[in-house]
Amino acid sequence: MNSFSSIASFFKIDTQVDLTISGITDDSRSVQGNFLFVARPGINCHGLKFVEDAIKNGATCILSDKPSPLSIKIPYIHFGNLERLLIKFLFKFYHLDENNFLFHGITGTNGKTSTAFIAHQIIHKLGRPSCYIGTLGAFVDTKFFPTKGNSTPGIFELFQLLAEHKFNELTYIFLELSSHALEQNRLLSLPFTQTMLLNIYSDHLDYHLTHEEYVQAKLAILDLPSKYPPIIHVDSVIIQNSLGAIEQKHQVLFLSSQDSDRPYFYKKIFKHPETSNIVFQFPSFRSTKNLSLFPEFNLDNFACAIGLLSNSCSGSELEALDYTDLELPPGRSEHFICTQGHIFIDYAHDPEAMKNILSSLAASYDELVLIFGCGGDRDKLKRPQMMRVAEEFAHEIIFTSDNNRSESFEMIAADAVGTRQFKNLSIVKSRPDAINQGLRSLNSKNILVILGKGHEMSMEEDGKFIPFNDREYILGNINT
Repeated sequence: MNSFSSIASFFKIDTQVDLTISGITDDSRSVQGNFLFVARPGINCHGLKFVEDAIKNGATCILSDKPSPLSIKIPYIHFGNLERLLIKFLFKFYHLDENNFLFHGITGTNGKTSTAFIAHQIIHKLGRPSCYIGTLGAFVDTKFFPTKGNSTPGIFELFQLLAEHKFNELTYIFLELSSHALEQNRLLSLPFTQTMLLNIYSDHLDYHLTHEEYVQAKLAILDLPSKYPPIIHVDSVIIQNSLGAIEQKHQVLFLSSQDSDRPYFYKKIFKHPETSNIVFQFPSFRSTKNLSLFPEFNLDNFACAIGLLSNSCSGSELEALDYTDLELPPGRSEHFICTQGHIFIDYAHDPEAMKNILSSLAASYDELVLIFGCGGDRDKLKRPQMMRVAEEFAHEIIFTSDNNRSESFEMIAADAVGTRQFKNLSIVKSRPDAINQGLRSLNSKNILVILGKGHEMSMEEDGKFIPFNDREYILGNINT
């Protein structure tokens, strides 16, 4: 489907116009020559507001749920129920077979990147085509492809990515679903095979404004169309407190470490000094696996990845695999051992994620030297909470810049520290200087923990993106 007449025919509209269409988007900034621009409802306004920009950038025709304004002189298709048919239209436009894709959607305050990435690796181990799309960008099998930067792409970006890689056989797609994307219904009625809710804590209150609105955004995953009932990992308190209300509205399955009368998937983790055993009791999969993922909360992410796949892979397939060489995503739980000592890098940027990491590391090391910051133009309420977690576990705290954006570092630090007095706290605006100070503190008893940016390759400040990556900087300044 690459002509205006064929598009009009799909929407059962007669036209005498016949144009060649080279691409399609709902973002006027992405329009190129001979593009179809889809003017549809946006977050704050309707796409019709940007039609003139789209035309200047090369759009030669418009598709919209609203009638054409008199000022528009190029071919225009008006279809009132556009949102309802967009998914089927995009499959048709890109000549994609809906039956070739097994979409898996994962949300949670923490762990969705690791869970999705581990599930992607498992499918690759089985020798099947697989694609991870999320915070890291996109991985098609083992090859990396950059995306526009959102954890969850828009529906047009997603379909363009699927079309570019010509998936002509059954392919597993693993999508991180952010609270923003769920609240905005960014993926419309994409047909999922399996969805999973990992946990709910508190985050992104700069966008959702209240904790309750954030919780409801996360719970929206339960309303997505899915072949199998959603799976909920129920070991977080907020989810446990919501189970009764959830069961009244939804057919769901549960993954937990506790036995129950509910329809549960069950996993139990037995910890040992070097490795841990995970016992699975799923409807189609009963097994015990030995793993050494560090820190131990990554064992939960592995268990959730297995649960996510339990309806689209056979138990015998999952049982037969060797999981000892599984890798965590870049910037997640990266552990370096060098002549100066031990270093740990992670993306954790909320109080609960920090607590998970620091409590696990505190069980293995006598002292923690912690470097972290708080993002500018984001939820200010979590700044003092993160500092309190740091104080609870770290022997030395170095507070530094982490994407200050339009806020001053001094104001961010003031929010985090407040009027309290902290022992062994340094405030160092320059992140490289902070890391250098942390490296000088390394000894045989401690570990340097650098949190907040993980895989990110730049620092955002005053509208500028300054190249910087924690991992690259560390590797350039240590002796391995």
